[in-house]
Amino acid sequence: MSSFRSMKYQIFAAAALLLSGPYIAATADPADQAQWSESVPVDEERYPGERVEAYIADGLLHARRLDQNDSPLWHLILAEADPQQPPTLEHLDIAIEVRHANGSYFVRDDFGYTSLAAHRQKLGAEAFTSLDTTIRQNGIDRNERTMTRRGTSLPTPAELQQVPPEAFASVDSTVLANLVQQLGPEAFANLDPATLALLKKRVPEAFANPDTTLRQSTIDQSPPTQASQRGITKWEKHGQLWVALGPHARDSWDTLIRLTPTVFVTERPRFGMNGSGGFVRWDDAQLLDSGDVIIVDYIAPVEADRTQQKHRLVRGAVPFNIEIQRWPNPIEHGDRIGWFLGQVVLLHFWATWSPESIEQLAHYDELYQKHKDQGLVVIAIHSAEEADDVDAFIAERGYTLPIAVDEGASAQRYGIWSFPQSVLLDRDCRIAWLSQDGEAPSQAQLNYLLDDAFPTH
Repeated sequence: MSSFRSMKYQIFAAAALLLSGPYIAATADPADQAQWSESVPVDEERYPGERVEAYIADGLLHARRLDQNDSPLWHLILAEADPQQPPTLEHLDIAIEVRHANGSYFVRDDFGYTSLAAHRQKLGAEAFTSLDTTIRQNGIDRNERTMTRRGTSLPTPAELQQVPPEAFASVDSTVLANLVQQLGPEAFANLDPATLALLKKRVPEAFANPDTTLRQSTIDQSPPTQASQRGITKWEKHGQLWVALGPHARDSWDTLIRLTPTVFVTERPRFGMNGSGGFVRWDDAQLLDSGDVIIVDYIAPVEADRTQQKHRLVRGAVPFNIEIQRWPNPIEHGDRIGWFLGQVVLLHFWATWSPESIEQLAHYDELYQKHKDQGLVVIAIHSAEEADDVDAFIAERGYTLPIAVDEGASAQRYGIWSFPQSVLLDRDCRIAWLSQDGEAPSQAQLNYLLDDAFPTH
C-alpha cells in the first residue's frame, strides 16, 4: 500500500488529473453517422421520453439508454456488427433486451428493477472509438489509480495554462505540492494572476522552498503492465456518479454508465480493479465487471427525484449533498460532504446583500479558527444570486474559512429561502440541528458534538 503513496505516484496522479476529465475536446455523437439504428421507448408512464437505442457505427454495435434530455444512463459497445445483419430489440414487459444477430452478445435493461446485465465481445483496444467524451466535461476524475500509468508525462507550462482554476482547487494539496516541486515554480509563472495566487495560497511551501532535485527525469518510464491495460474509472458531474470501463478507462472506453444520482450524502464508495475488470459499490448502487460480462444495479434519476421529494429534513436524517459553482476559499473534498465523515460539519447559507449574513460570517470564521483542530468543518455557501462581489468581499475582510458559491441546488434542497440559515451535521454525517430564524448554533451544541466522537442522539 505504501507504494501507492510514493511521491512518483502522487505526481503522476496530479498530472493526469489536471489534464483529464474537464479538458477533453468534445466529440461528435457517433450515432449521427450510424449505418443502422433503432430504438424502443422504455415506459412512457414511469419514464416519459426515455428509450433504449441500438446502432451500428464503424462496424461496432452500440447500445444505450437515453433519458428525456438525450443524456445516457448507460452506453455500451457490445461487439462487431454488420448493418446487413442488425441486432434485435425486444420490449419484455419490465425489461428491454438488445441482442446481437448471432445471439451471443446482448444487454438487458430490467428498468422495473433498475438493473443491467450484458455480455460483450472481447475486442482489442485499437477497435474502440471513445464514447461521447462530452459527458466528462466539467467532471473531475476521482480514481487516481487508473489515471496513473507508468510513462505518463507531466504537463508542460503551455498545458498548465489550459487548466481551469477550479481544477487546481480540487486537487489534494500534497499532490499539488509534489507537482509544483516536480515541475518547478517557474513552470507556473505564466498562469493568470488569480490562478497563480490560488496555487500559492494552497501550497505556499512548494513555491517558497522548491526542491530542485525533483525533476521529470526521475520518473519511471517503463511500459505499462498487462494488468493496467484494462481500467475502470469514476467521477461526478451534475449530481451524478459516472463509471467508465475500457482497455484504458481514462481514454478508451467500451462502457459508460450513469450509476446513481448523488443528491444525498452517501458513504464513501468501495472500489477495486484488476487486469480484467473491477467493481464499484456506492450504497445501493453497484457495478461488477469481469471483462466481458457486467452486472449493474443502478438508480434511475426519476427514482432519486421521488426519494428527494419524500425526504424530511429532521434531526438524525441523511443530509443532502451540496452543488457548488465555484470556491473563492476552497477546501479539499468540499464538493462531497461524505468525505468529512468523522468530523462535525457546519453549513452556513449566507449572502453579501444580507446585513445579518455579513455580521454572522465573522462569527463563523472565528468558530472555524477556534475549533478546526478539533474536527469542525465550516462551509459558508453564498447564494447563487448576486454573487459577483463575493471575491472582493472576502479579500477585503481576509476571511479564511471555506467559502463557496452555490450553484442553486444546495439552498433549494435544504429549503433555504431567506438568509442567513445554518445546518449542523454530526460526526456520523447526520443532521444534528437546523436553524429556524437565522440563528447560529450555540457553543454548547458545538462542544457536545466535538467532544463526543460518536453522538448517541
